[in-house]
Amino acid sequence: MRATNSSSLTSNMVVIVQALRSYGIDIQDVLGLAGIDRSYFEHTRERVPAELLQNLIDLAYEKTEDPAFALRCVHYFNPANMHALGMSLLCSVSLRDFCERVERFFALLTTLEKVELSETRNLAGIRMLPTGEWSENHRHFDADIFTGNVLKFVRLIYEPSYCPARIQLTWTPPQSCLAQYHDYFGCDIEFSAPVVAIYFDKRDYDVALPASNAALARQNDQVVMDLLSRNKLDLPSQVYSKLIELLPSGNCSRELVASSLHMSVTTLHEKMKRAGTSYQKLLHQTRKELAEHYILQGDLSLTEVAYLLGFSDSGSFSRAFKGWEGISPREYRNKIAADNPGNPQK
Repeated sequence: MRATNSSSLTSNMVVIVQALRSYGIDIQDVLGLAGIDRSYFEHTRERVPAELLQNLIDLAYEKTEDPAFALRCVHYFNPANMHALGMSLLCSVSLRDFCERVERFFALLTTLEKVELSETRNLAGIRMLPTGEWSENHRHFDADIFTGNVLKFVRLIYEPSYCPARIQLTWTPPQSCLAQYHDYFGCDIEFSAPVVAIYFDKRDYDVALPASNAALARQNDQVVMDLLSRNKLDLPSQVYSKLIELLPSGNCSRELVASSLHMSVTTLHEKMKRAGTSYQKLLHQTRKELAEHYILQGDLSLTEVAYLLGFSDSGSFSRAFKGWEGISPREYRNKIAADNPGNPQK
């Protein structure tokens, strides 16, 4: 059954239209068949319903007859398509920081899937999980565009010729297209995998990125949070956004979050339960993710990190972090610095 109220940033649709033009296809005809009004393109910070985006993707594959259409779309992608999130990602201090930011703010781009961090003994990266059932073309498109765009970003912020350690796609392109995938990704690709994922060698994961700017990244993170708070997202995404917004104030109580979302605590509890999570679980997860993210940013003292996470003092934060990671925040920062001497952590 399809997820209800799923949507994507309208700028995602712009990339598809740009790619379609490169095939010489009549855009007006395609948009008319997809039921998409031109007014969507006048407000690229708005969102397009999942059904309309699926119509456009299905028609794109039909009109181009190109199974690798999504890889063509990657060519037209640029960070500006992601608004402030694009700048935040460009300023990330490491691939770990980049991946954590993608996971944290992916709902801005789309709620058709969710992203989560994934690690093995030697690899680390992100994988994408669907939140509903979409057409076959749509699933293929999302697998290719996600892995393709993540790699394009990494090549911008790390090394232009960088190749990941492993790619997982949930489908298998026709034999005639396989060379395009191997040429672009330049690594081992697992086709018909259980989930979509892109993995990096752990030795690269905490290396300082050459153009990192933690302060500028945080400024744009705030803009992203403001955008998220104004968009109609699924409830866990709304709560997640509210927690990030409220944590620095020290007051992110269940009552305040429920009130800010115009519902009672009981209603919040029941709706979160139906979504397969809870306020407390999300609070714990959000603090843990942000803690790891902030500690990697060497310009923040551990006292400042504790404040940003809503702890009353650094001792409370240290005890909580030790419960998550088994070591103190300072030990964690020192360990990352020792493992990566080129990374300017404090």
